[in-house]
Amino acid sequence: MANKLAQEIEKILSEAVGEFIAKATVKKNCELIGCTPDTLTPAHLPELAEKISKSVSFFSGKDVGSNLAERIKSLKA
Repeated sequence: MANKLAQEIEKILSEAVGEFIAKATVKKNCELIGCTPDTLTPAHLPELAEKISKSVSFFSGKDVGSNLAERIKSLKA
């Protein structure tokens, strides 16, 4: 089970890309920055937000990706 921070990110992403894609996106992008959804900490948020922004922008447009990145960066544990 992902920690609360990862769950919040999945919830934010679900609004834009759906629940299944959100879970996969969080998992894959955590791996890319060297953590897992279970070990995600606030220190990972800036880097994770950038990775997710690029992933989402590819499918949903740059504005959507940028908006989601800002929301992720503003999260607190």
